[in-house]
Amino acid sequence: MRRVVAGVNEMGRSYVVSDEDLADEALLWSTDLAQGDGAAEVERLDPAHVVTAFEPPPGGHRWVMGVFPPESDPDLAASRRQIPGMDERGVHGTRTIDYDLVLDGSLQLDLDEGSVELHAGDAAVLVAAPHGWRNTGDRPARLLALLASLV
Repeated sequence: MRRVVAGVNEMGRSYVVSDEDLADEALLWSTDLAQGDGAAEVERLDPAHVVTAFEPPPGGHRWVMGVFPPESDPDLAASRRQIPGMDERGVHGTRTIDYDLVLDGSLQLDLDEGSVELHAGDAAVLVAAPHGWRNTGDRPARLLALLASLV
């Protein structure tokens, strides 16, 4: 399994912290919120680009399945403009740690400093990292995401 971890650097920009293949049986991620894991990344976020509508309540979790149409879908850009804090590419921030698993198809994970192509079976951990998902393929892609509140 491939795991990509994204974080926020000292300038508030999201980037790939690590990109690695893991053993068939491996610890995918561990967080200790009591020790302040993720707090520094949240402080670096630009509040104007945080989409609070996606966030779980403080201390809570949100587990969602997302279906992403191909980027060529003409209604996609218009739908992104309707969400405060999200840009036309779909890039946005949340005050969460996101645990993502691509279930079907391929998705491009866009960060402030680069992009990563993820395929079915790949995982991503986003530590308060501004990001966007784009499907550059020709069929819908599915993503399973667990968002854990950092506030």
